[in-house]
Amino acid sequence: QTCALPIYDTYGYWLILVGAMLEGTFIVGLYLPGSLVVLLGAALAKTGVVSFPLVILIAVIGFNTGYTINYLLGKYGWYKVVEGLGFKKQIDHAKAKLEKYEVMALLFGYVMPSSASFLTTSAGIMHFPFKKFLIASLLIQTGWSLLWGTLAYVLGLTFVEYFIQYFGFIVIIGLA
Repeated sequence: QTCALPIYDTYGYWLILVGAMLEGTFIVGLYLPGSLVVLLGAALAKTGVVSFPLVILIAVIGFNTGYTINYLLGKYGWYKVVEGLGFKKQIDHAKAKLEKYEVMALLFGYVMPSSASFLTTSAGIMHFPFKKFLIASLLIQTGWSLLWGTLAYVLGLTFVEYFIQYFGFIVIIGLA
């Protein structure tokens, strides 16, 4: 905590914005733990170093910026490069879920930004109506950010540590 406080005091909102955006962006998010940056910001908000409502707002903006980039990549064909990198199976799976469940697929897929990146890229490939995509994305990501952020705020750094260690179990609880 003492190490993170000065960093978040100086760069907290930028870290949250960039971390969320990069984790929401296709492929990059598979390797960058932006959610941890957001959760740490929410946990540290209790100390007053950052504002909890701003952490949530900036996280939603960051994730949705990444998701919009994915949508545009899918819509304008750049996804073919992504398929060439070996992600065709995941894209096809996400497309099938999106075709069958539409907004419900986004709701449950956004529990993890990495799965959301496949869904949002697929939404662009399918030419899912952009306005519908954007509204659903903003509402769903706000809900997930509030859920995870509130847990981090209320439970503090202990939650962040457990999140790192037991992410799979936490996802199941979150879905329940």
